[in-house]
Amino acid sequence: MQSTAFNGILRQSGGDLARLQRLGDPLVSAGLFQLLVGQYIPEPSPLLLPSWLWVLVLSFLLLPGGGMYGSFRQGSLKYLSLRVLNRWLMVLMSILVLTYFTRSSEYFGRIHFVSWAVLTLVLLEFSHVGLRKLLRMHRTRGGNCREILYWGDTEAALKFNTRLMNAPWLGLRMSKWFSPSQPRPDCQPVGLPQCSGGLSEMRRWLSSNEVDSIVFSHLPSSNVNITELLEFFGDTCLPVIYAPQWARKGMRFSVEQFGDTYCLNLWGGEQSLLSNNLKRAFDVFVSSTGLLVLSPLLLATAIAVKLTSPGPIFFMQERYGMNGKSFKLIKFRSMKVMESGQTAGLRQATKNDSRVTQFGKFIRRWSIDELPQLINVLRGEMSIVGPRPHAVDHNESYRRLIPGYMQRHAFKPGLTGLAQVEGWRGETATLECMANRVEADLRYQREWHFNLDVAIVLRTMLSLWTHKAY
Repeated sequence: MQSTAFNGILRQSGGDLARLQRLGDPLVSAGLFQLLVGQYIPEPSPLLLPSWLWVLVLSFLLLPGGGMYGSFRQGSLKYLSLRVLNRWLMVLMSILVLTYFTRSSEYFGRIHFVSWAVLTLVLLEFSHVGLRKLLRMHRTRGGNCREILYWGDTEAALKFNTRLMNAPWLGLRMSKWFSPSQPRPDCQPVGLPQCSGGLSEMRRWLSSNEVDSIVFSHLPSSNVNITELLEFFGDTCLPVIYAPQWARKGMRFSVEQFGDTYCLNLWGGEQSLLSNNLKRAFDVFVSSTGLLVLSPLLLATAIAVKLTSPGPIFFMQERYGMNGKSFKLIKFRSMKVMESGQTAGLRQATKNDSRVTQFGKFIRRWSIDELPQLINVLRGEMSIVGPRPHAVDHNESYRRLIPGYMQRHAFKPGLTGLAQVEGWRGETATLECMANRVEADLRYQREWHFNLDVAIVLRTMLSLWTHKAY
């Protein structure tokens, strides 16, 4: 009884916790600032207003922008941690810009400011990631569990239930299962609750029992009409979720409206003009600055490539770009061969590949061979961040094996990408590895925002050397 009451409190408190965090985070950051930094700033404040008030306002305005306060019951806590870090860096950058233009940075002790910034970040990470981690541990032990009624055939129900059982931290349990085609008693699937009947049995059961939500899948071959099913579900007061059996990783499932017609956007989707211009401005700034700053390294590498092995300095290969249009990707030559991107049966580079030169091993290990692609970025053929472009032959092979593969070309290809910083860099030895890379690319497109690009660039810089680069 106590456990049931506690679970009910937790279910209702999710939204309340987010609201408390929205208010508490700015108060904590401002309070700690006054305690660790503000008390050492002379009065009257050089910022015209009390410095803690600036921190309060900036935290209140900037922290919510990164989706920190949304539901992460089914989301990645690692991604949430990065969101917290990104938004906190935005707050710090804004404060530093403010102090620069008001010429008040001299009043901010560096040790005190850094101590405040680090301590506040730790508290924010614990508040958003740590508490959710504790809650997931509680769910794994059976607490805060939400009951699901599932409607679908045996195969769909088994897959859905298996995924729930493999992720106990979700705190989701299939308590009842009803099906349009009931399995024979002697063919009950292992690990699946007993089928409780068809549509009429589901009607009777829901009239006297409670669940938290309804999840259903439906096939055209079902002997239950979809219209009848939707009318029944719409007559309940429960959340109703459609989980189609044909769904694939990387699909958007966002709602589009054409007049009075509602549709599901599965792949693709247009970016706003502002987003496109912001991303392009970032690309131009980073690529031009990078070419200028790294010019001594680029020159030294070009000379070394020419002196250490016969052949041209640059390797140019045809790749697919945005909307599937081909372009010539530029790299420092690191191999003894110059294979076209359309060569049938083109081999990916592997560990201890005999085609790689001695100097090529070094520049590939540190990703120096990729730096000429800054020219591709400046020319508008690539972006700093986006799905990595594959050779044409590989594209033609994988597009037949992985549903949605070519959708990764809805964005410009990038020097680095979400797939690379998540570990899917280098050789894709199995189809599953490539499928995981494509899923990350499509997730990047679905969840893109400017801060995500900045985070990926920072993570790339912190992991330039990797054992997967060969």
